[in-house]
Amino acid sequence: DIVPIFPLPTVVFFPQTYLPLHIFEPRYKEMIQEASRNGQCIGMALLKDGWEDQYEEAPPIYSIGCVGRIVSSHALSDGRYNIVLQGLHRCNYQEQTVMAH
Repeated sequence: DIVPIFPLPTVVFFPQTYLPLHIFEPRYKEMIQEASRNGQCIGMALLKDGWEDQYEEAPPIYSIGCVGRIVSSHALSDGRYNIVLQGLHRCNYQEQTVMAH
């Protein structure tokens, strides 16, 4: 399956866990809006060292991550979101696609 990828520098997400997130960057607010309309799943990825210089484009990520389902989403008045992801399964990232295990 293809899911949007949300990379973070210090978060490792696992299946069968819950992850609360505060979404404030415009591109990730758009991602959450789209995911909420189309299946409610996103992939979480850990950023590799040196990601800072490429953050606005395609920063380097580790190839193994976790797909999560948005189980709670609260839109704030200023356009930000508070969401909770439920970890579903481990996955491998290949370019813009996710290969589920």
